[in-house]
Amino acid sequence: MIKKEIRTRRIAWEIMKKAAFRDRRLSDVTAEIYRREGDNISDQDRRFITMLVQGTVRLTGRLDWELRQVFVGDYEDLKEGLRILLRLGVFQLFYMDSVPDYAAVTTTVQLAKKIHPNLGGLTNAILRTLASLEDRSIPDENTPIANVANYLSHPEWLISKWIKDKSFDQAKALAEWNNEYPNLWFRVNRIEYTPAKFKNYLKKHDISYEQFEHIPEFFQTSKHQELLKSDIFKEGKISVQDPSAGLVVQLVDPKKKESITDVCAAPGGKSSYLAEMLNNSGSILSYDSNEERLKRLDNTLERLHIKNTESDLVDITEDEIPMTDKMLLDVPCSGTGVMAKRADIRWRRSIDDILEMHLLQRKILWAASNFINPGGVIVYSTCSVEPEENYMVIDAFLKSHPNYSIESAKDYVPPEYVDEKGAMVTFPPDHKIDGGFAVRLVNNG
Repeated sequence: MIKKEIRTRRIAWEIMKKAAFRDRRLSDVTAEIYRREGDNISDQDRRFITMLVQGTVRLTGRLDWELRQVFVGDYEDLKEGLRILLRLGVFQLFYMDSVPDYAAVTTTVQLAKKIHPNLGGLTNAILRTLASLEDRSIPDENTPIANVANYLSHPEWLISKWIKDKSFDQAKALAEWNNEYPNLWFRVNRIEYTPAKFKNYLKKHDISYEQFEHIPEFFQTSKHQELLKSDIFKEGKISVQDPSAGLVVQLVDPKKKESITDVCAAPGGKSSYLAEMLNNSGSILSYDSNEERLKRLDNTLERLHIKNTESDLVDITEDEIPMTDKMLLDVPCSGTGVMAKRADIRWRRSIDDILEMHLLQRKILWAASNFINPGGVIVYSTCSVEPEENYMVIDAFLKSHPNYSIESAKDYVPPEYVDEKGAMVTFPPDHKIDGGFAVRLVNNG
């Protein structure tokens, strides 16, 4: 058994090391290693490895903060491969209830010996000292920002920015939300299924759930891996989608007689929900500028049996498209509203990325506005909580396009998600769903 336990942890270490050293997305490296291992690892082992890897990457800053409490010398002098190993051990020690303390220490020490014979003693001493440490100096708003950022396991630049843009308490709350194991929501495909039937299925399979109070086809469940492998998922009766994305589609408010265009449509979650809201009638054009992502869009539409949607490879900043009554513009963004779901994104972003996104978003919105019929609507949306990607884009657009105005979201989504300017805003610590921003822009002709 101990050999198997060490092997799963070695795979976790290898995934993290490869992602860090080659600056690759964690999900891509994980999928690559799982393909290589094939049937050599069970589904249960994959779940354990995924939880261990994602949790350790998500809490890298906090784990380093823990390790600095007991490390004698300059922690930064340790090689990254050893730091990754120690983080894996500390994560199991403090944040995985399913792993006993002795197993967390023993397996990490044994793995350290396999990586290098001299590492076992150091690893054992650090983890045992940390396990017995009782007093820790928890940072607060009077602590140097570098220590606060480490403890909250986010880059210093991002914590500083959130404190400046919002407040210390909101920055802390958002970081802590991102550090929790993420919620996963499913959307019932009303073309193929009903919320009542899904409830019966969940009860029959002893899966606990919570139904989103504002949109009845959205459910948060336990045992989501079981659902992802279920026949009802394969048959297109349910999809993975957060209610924040559902609220954006509600803001579009699609009608059967309207022409509807989704410009940045892949992987197809919002396009398919638009189609489902129209009960597979009407007409939707779904575009994306990336060929690989377009394949994912097509796969989504096929799995969900969507018939009223045509997809095509289109770059709105370069290509002509037909005039439309309504357009969903779910632009590329930094993703700071969904950092809980992508463990490594916080460590891969920089302030430059946000500024680059701002410029790209402007380019897309300016181009898209040329294809809206008089009286038509653009719904501009992001999964970002950054003002640079939200109101700073919209304010600049309205200044240069006086024929457009904001129509308040209050007639389309519940008031708790509508701010004083009429935009739809979701903030994870407050609303317990992904963070995002969306605004209805009306072309007044």
